[in-house]
Amino acid sequence: MPVQENSLKPYSEVITGSIIYGTIGVFLDKIQDMSAGSILFSRLFFGLGMIFIYLLFNRGLGQLKPQKKKRYLLLLGLLNAITGLCYFSSIRYSGISVAVLLLYTAPVYVSLFAPSILGEHRSSNSFLPLLLATTGVLLIAHPGEILEHTGPEFQKGLIFGLLSGFSFGATILTVRYLKEDYSGIAQTFWLTGISLLFMLPSALSTPAAVFVKNLDILLFFGVTVTFAAVIYFRGISKIRAQTGSILALIEPVSGIFFDVTVLKSPLYISTFLGCSFILTAAYIISKRDE
Repeated sequence: MPVQENSLKPYSEVITGSIIYGTIGVFLDKIQDMSAGSILFSRLFFGLGMIFIYLLFNRGLGQLKPQKKKRYLLLLGLLNAITGLCYFSSIRYSGISVAVLLLYTAPVYVSLFAPSILGEHRSSNSFLPLLLATTGVLLIAHPGEILEHTGPEFQKGLIFGLLSGFSFGATILTVRYLKEDYSGIAQTFWLTGISLLFMLPSALSTPAAVFVKNLDILLFFGVTVTFAAVIYFRGISKIRAQTGSILALIEPVSGIFFDVTVLKSPLYISTFLGCSFILTAAYIISKRDE
């Protein structure tokens, strides 16, 4: 039986959103003299405005009305704020390799908890993609170098990284849980708006002159990443949580691509192999679900 075009759409949306998410490192490199919390607030602020204007002109504001499971919308926003802050804090204290490694432990949590929380069947066919994806992340993160660091600052980064991975996995599960009651764009709106409130103290500590200096890149950053979030959450709400968590690993592959091509960072053999493993896992799990 031929695969219908619509059956591939959720996968392409998650993959496209993950690729766009990979540009985050380029944006962060361009933004000057702002804290992680302040950058996150600005991104969320412009993103929320973009979603509101889009729905206003398309007469879609009605879908934003909270109905069932309101407390889970609050949870979704809280998890998004925790993931962002912990991820950037892990980068600050332990470096990008550790942060990437621990953030993308999310597929492990999702695979463990999705069957009991969402009632999704745990397929034995999920083991190979999960193994390939995990191996790919380990190769990218250079675990041998990570184990050489044991200082208190590094340990603090480990804790933040573990929290970011767990909260990211919980976010994927929550999105799947809300799929019957809220559209992808509605989830993104509430996720963004609630996270914005948690980030408000960080924004108030940023001098106005610094904000104005970075205004153009912050605006572009907010619009770009919010567009990625909308299509990502729309896609992930229509596929298995375990599948979505592995496809999300395309983000670090995309990030490495932009890091090498735009920021001119060196490309290591282990990084190339890690990316290949992750892409292979994404291909296998997508073909399996078809």
